[in-house]
Amino acid sequence: MDTSNKSKVKCLLCPDTEKNKWFKRLTGGHIEKIHDVTKEEYIKRFPGAKLISDQARELQSRIQKSLYENDKYKMNKGNRTFDFIKNKKLKSLLQRDYRTAKECLKYKLWKPCIILYGSIIEAVIIEFSSKSSSYYDALGIAKDKKLITEKDYFKIQMIRDLRNYVHLHKELKEESDINEFWAKTFSEICESVIRNFKK
Repeated sequence: MDTSNKSKVKCLLCPDTEKNKWFKRLTGGHIEKIHDVTKEEYIKRFPGAKLISDQARELQSRIQKSLYENDKYKMNKGNRTFDFIKNKKLKSLLQRDYRTAKECLKYKLWKPCIILYGSIIEAVIIEFSSKSSSYYDALGIAKDKKLITEKDYFKIQMIRDLRNYVHLHKELKEESDINEFWAKTFSEICESVIRNFKK
């Protein structure tokens, strides 16, 4: 007798006298709770036996594909944030770090959030101001060209050194407080810079 059909698989641990021995899937409940056997033990005991029906596997595959497509859509939607950047490699790096910075902010990872938003601000300003100049020169050029607001210029001047706290000795020496306030400040400045450059 077959141990599987399209919609169900037979539990090989159930006695032949047992009426209800066909299931959509054997793991996640039946073999663990009823027979006290792990997935690995079952496979070792019955090599080649199916743990999930073809129908359930197809459904699981469709769900995973749908989740992937939705994530892909969200990622592509997020990718439009840096459409004003012509350098494709830089744009890709900015998109990656921007998504990561948002996750860091969401999960209260203040230091990586500060470093990532800081590097995004710096990269965008240098890209548009003068690629050959230093960050501080580029900042002045961006202000003069009105690529950033005067308010953002002064905010960036205030926080510019915090982005260097990737260096632990600098953080240790200056005994600065890496906290939510600074992480949110960097995030707000970054969003403001992006808005201005999009114009």
